[in-house]
This record gives sequence, structure tokens and C-alpha cells, in this order.
Amino acid sequence: MEVILLEKIKHLGNLGDKKVVKSGYARNYLIPKKKAVLATPENIADFKERRLEFEQTQKDVFTSAKERAIQLQEIIVEISGKVVGAEGKLFGSVSAADIAQAINDGGIGISKKEIRLPNGPIRQVGEYDVEVHLHSDVDAFVTVQVIAEK
Repeated sequence: MEVILLEKIKHLGNLGDKKVVKSGYARNYLIPKKKAVLATPENIADFKERRLEFEQTQKDVFTSAKERAIQLQEIIVEISGKVVGAEGKLFGSVSAADIAQAINDGGIGISKKEIRLPNGPIRQVGEYDVEVHLHSDVDAFVTVQVIAEK
């Protein structure tokens, strides 16, 4: 199935690229999320007319992500958890939702989908560098300190 991309998608293409993708990927992900449209003659003509609008939207999203990345580099997130045992193991864990909530409480808007925890939730007391994926070209790191609850 041939589609026209309406935004940059990592490992697929840039805005305006015509790509052949599997029909399930297009039907279930790209088209419902408005990341692409079918490459019909009407959609191609419509895209050519609205290309500047799409490019400006992408620039705005990119600059917003850059500004949020600069704000995130300046903060340290502190989360307290109940500790079990002497080795600092947590009762429960610190998830992406907990980190996102702490950042939102600090005044920077972020969703839990943007937090990347490749090793799963944090289960030990300590200091961690957590990746925040704000845009396909913008990643930031936040220092998360998990401390023992008193």
C-alpha cells in the first residue's frame, strides 16, 4: 500500500515522502494517527497545496521539543519510595508514569509515553539518567533520584 507521510517517522521517511508500507501498518497505525494518507491522486494534489502548512506545523513541533529538552536538562527529579531490606530494594517500583507525574508537578508538560525505561521500572534506590524522547530528532536526559521514604 502506497502512502504519503504527513510527518517525519523514524526508520520510514520524512514529510512528503511516498512510501510503500504493509497494508496493516498503514490501516492500523499511520492513517488513524494522521501520520500518513493514502497516495491517491486527490490526496497527492491536496498535499501539494497544503505542504507549507504541514512543514510549518513540523517546525513548530520541533522547536517546542527543543525548548522542552533545554528545560528538562536543568531539573533533577526526586521520587521517594518505601524501602525493603538493607540493600536499598524498593517495595514496588518507580514507573514511567511516576516520573512523568513528578516532571508535570515541576511545571514541564510531558506524557508517560515520552519516558524511556529500557530496563523496565526502577526497583532500587539511587540516581538514574532517564531518556525522554520528545521528537524523532530530540531526546533529552533527566536525572531521577530515587530516595528512601522516611
